[in-house]
Amino acid sequence: MERITRLLPRLLRFKAGHGFAMLIALVFVVSGVAAAPDFPSVRLFGVDYVDAHDFARRFDLTPSWTVPQKTMRLRNATTHLDFTVHDVDAWLNGLRLFLAEPVVVSAGRLFLSKNDADELLVPILSRNATEPRLPVKTIVIDAGHGGKDPGNQNSRLKISEKTYTLDVARRLERLLKAQGFKVIMTRKTDKAVELDRRAEIANRAKADLFISIHFNGFSRSSVDGTETYVMTPRNQRSSPQAERDDKMVRTRYPANKYDRWNASLGYQIHRALVTGLKSPDRGMKRFRYSVLRSVNCPAVLVEAAFLSNDAEGKKVATAAYRQRIAESIARGVQQHAVLRSRWKPKNL
Repeated sequence: MERITRLLPRLLRFKAGHGFAMLIALVFVVSGVAAAPDFPSVRLFGVDYVDAHDFARRFDLTPSWTVPQKTMRLRNATTHLDFTVHDVDAWLNGLRLFLAEPVVVSAGRLFLSKNDADELLVPILSRNATEPRLPVKTIVIDAGHGGKDPGNQNSRLKISEKTYTLDVARRLERLLKAQGFKVIMTRKTDKAVELDRRAEIANRAKADLFISIHFNGFSRSSVDGTETYVMTPRNQRSSPQAERDDKMVRTRYPANKYDRWNASLGYQIHRALVTGLKSPDRGMKRFRYSVLRSVNCPAVLVEAAFLSNDAEGKKVATAAYRQRIAESIARGVQQHAVLRSRWKPKNL
């Protein structure tokens, strides 16, 4: 039976604005994203589910109830994956992942949805690649909002999302160029760019990755943390909120061709952000955002922090914190590039 992940410390050097910042990255030594194995499935509550024991066996994990009939952990020497009955939260090595369907119990055994197993967990955990190996060469960075669209704002701190997304995008551009990637920006100045146009820029450039940068806002100023979004697979509800239009759920969008790579990319970037920023983990989620639906490459939308939270807003207002955000995203991109094509970062 295969072991799913081996974490090796790597030193990645990033070219910062006034020198070099040395960061330690933990890179999954895996060969790519595997096609979904044929797990036996059963129909429960109108959804196809797979036995957690069958899933665990595929990855040489040992299942055990941590709270009988309520919480289960699948684990081996390097990995632990935690589920809670009737919940859509899963925790992989302490990182929060949102499932499309809650896990359930039947006849005393835990079941997770087949879609979540196939389209989310297998791509993140697998070592055996059957997906095409495509080198990451061209990356499109999308600075959210701009021009007449300020995005989220904090009137108390007098800060706007559009200003800081562009600043982080520029910092990320420098870091990725220093690693040899070709980088294209959807906007380089404070101007409005239509959502369709952002995806069009990526498609015309034949981009290998699309990264959309945002900052969150909420009516309760106490809410904080980092969340990362990738495109929702076809016939699945988005997390945590569901689409109002059932037609969206049934539609196969261009980006759905990359569902498994989206899961892998989203996980790597979310992990890098949460660990790099030491921010509250609001989870890796899936949603059919306009900029994610139409791109012909793996894509991710980052909500790095809540500007509506004064403590996080004050951090984002500092150049040092915005540099940390850019460095974290760059580290996630590099880890994804290693998985996808055995690309090796410079200056190791």
